Amino acid sequence: MIKDTRFTDQHGTVLMLGNEAIVRGSLEAGVSYVAQYPGTPTSDIGETFQTIIGQEPIFHEALIHHWAINEAVASSECAGAAWTGCKVLNPMKHVGLNVASDALSVIALNGPNPGAMVIVVGADPGSLGSHQEQNERFYTWMFHFPCFEPHTPQECKDFTKLAFELSEKYDTVFEIRTSTRSAHSRGYVDLEPLKNGLAKGKFIRNIPKFNSLPPHAISNHIRLYERIEAIRSIIPTLNINKIYPGKNSVGIITSGMSFGYSIEALNQLGIDDVPILKLGMIYPLNYEEITKFIRNLKKVIIIEELEPFLEVKIAEIAQKFKIDIEIFGQEYFPKYNEYSTGLVANRLANLFGIESNDKIHNAIELYNSYKNTIPSRFPTFCAGCPERATLYTILKATNNLENTVVCGDIGCFVMSFFPPQQCSDLIICMSGGLSAAIGMSEKTDQKIIALIGDSTFLHTGMAPLTEAANYDSNILLFVFENNWTAMTGHQPVLGLTEKRLSIEKICNAVGVSWVKVEDSYNPKQLIKTINEGLNTKGFKVIIVKRECALQAHRWRQTKIKELTQKGNKVQEISYYIGGCQLCYECARILSCPALRKVRIDNLEEMQIDQERCIKCGVCYEICPNGAIRKSIINLFEEEVPFREL
Repeated sequence: MIKDTRFTDQHGTVLMLGNEAIVRGSLEAGVSYVAQYPGTPTSDIGETFQTIIGQEPIFHEALIHHWAINEAVASSECAGAAWTGCKVLNPMKHVGLNVASDALSVIALNGPNPGAMVIVVGADPGSLGSHQEQNERFYTWMFHFPCFEPHTPQECKDFTKLAFELSEKYDTVFEIRTSTRSAHSRGYVDLEPLKNGLAKGKFIRNIPKFNSLPPHAISNHIRLYERIEAIRSIIPTLNINKIYPGKNSVGIITSGMSFGYSIEALNQLGIDDVPILKLGMIYPLNYEEITKFIRNLKKVIIIEELEPFLEVKIAEIAQKFKIDIEIFGQEYFPKYNEYSTGLVANRLANLFGIESNDKIHNAIELYNSYKNTIPSRFPTFCAGCPERATLYTILKATNNLENTVVCGDIGCFVMSFFPPQQCSDLIICMSGGLSAAIGMSEKTDQKIIALIGDSTFLHTGMAPLTEAANYDSNILLFVFENNWTAMTGHQPVLGLTEKRLSIEKICNAVGVSWVKVEDSYNPKQLIKTINEGLNTKGFKVIIVKRECALQAHRWRQTKIKELTQKGNKVQEISYYIGGCQLCYECARILSCPALRKVRIDNLEEMQIDQERCIKCGVCYEICPNGAIRKSIINLFEEEVPFREL
């Protein structure tokens, strides 16, 4: 195996993802504490830290990474470490900033000194890995986080390193804003020497600084404004904002990935005389830089994804300094979904009054042509997913949700609102399903089911659990205990993966009297328990314990390989179909992707794809016609079942 030395080499040029470059920049700055809750597109920042801490002895003494229970806890953890003098990194996704906002609003007032604190916020225009595409940039203005928005992996590294330096110097929380695209784009990065982090610090009492309550809250607020203005004044000296000169009377101001789209679009349109101001820092803006760029222009075009954050600020500056200029932005560029070179090129062609050329049209047509080549299909659960099996049992127990409302939540099971299950009636946010169910149960006689994952349960689910238990709300709650934060890359569920916590005991402790632990791979028993729960008044909890199918299958295959390499024989289980009556119970209700319809000798029947099947046996259990058969080879040899949670 070739050792990855990109995080230990002192010099050189290496290929990195944007997220990896942020890790490298943090190490060059001397980071010693990192805490985060996993969330796309920032999860792999934590994965990278976990890997290098485990593999590189040089980081064992000083560097700590925590998978936190939620974002608010992670931010406060980081603040505590910073207040001992450490440099801390706090990554999160854009909606994670909502969870952390209560803590960060105060941490920003206090400031991170004597240490430094950098938050990384991964935006998600287009909702590529999130339940919405909220424009979190407005938090930078509300909480006064100076914010860098890198475009390339090199900038990801450089801006992170600079953010730590400025955070320590100005006692200010700094933000690095990435997007799904910039976080996961690759580019070459020039390395600089690593800096040792602080292994142990010391907290020094300072009540006015660390207690933002009256009267200190007002003083810290005033001091925060002073720090922001000091940072605003030094922006031109940082060389993070770049001007690409041009003689055209129409200019462009942009940042981050939108800059890349803009450059490519101008090249496609054959326009090479447009001046561009590429902002590396999007908050605060330096008045002199902005006014100097726009003063001699007739028009300026603001290209930014989502709501007009920069447009509003630049219009404010133009008015403040009485500069008469037309500003174009939101009326030409959409305030939703992620951009593309083709979209930006078409809008710029409209603004400049020119025709889009054949190159642009051909690129768009080629992109659209893939829709005919690649089959369109809804996102779905993996073969053998225990959550799929649970949803099947809910549909069967409720006669396809007759007089039943299902309050969904965040996790792999968000896909349950797609066909064929279509059994999530609402999605709000993490633990919002149970919270909504509490209110709904008071105002309708319909049966109310709520869903929650184990990671979400610990993230923010225990508060609504306690409320539902104390009001004895007429709800049947399903807790999917699969042991992994599967949707963001199989990070551990803190406490459960290590078997230190029990969801069942937590439910009992807050006063839930009706708690059942079931297995979705035993669907007939689970259907009976669901019927019992739905016919029992008050608050009920069914904990469905079954490991994520991907992780369970990997573990099982590893164990089988280990045994066979030692010369041991193991049982080989397979499922096959014979005498299928095409009732579609397995295909349209369970809808496992390992099942498919085929034509053999001009007869249609269902078939099990042995390459996809993980041998969970759920289809075998639920087939109403006994057409799915089970075969065991080496019956009397060692059995390797899925591991129990």
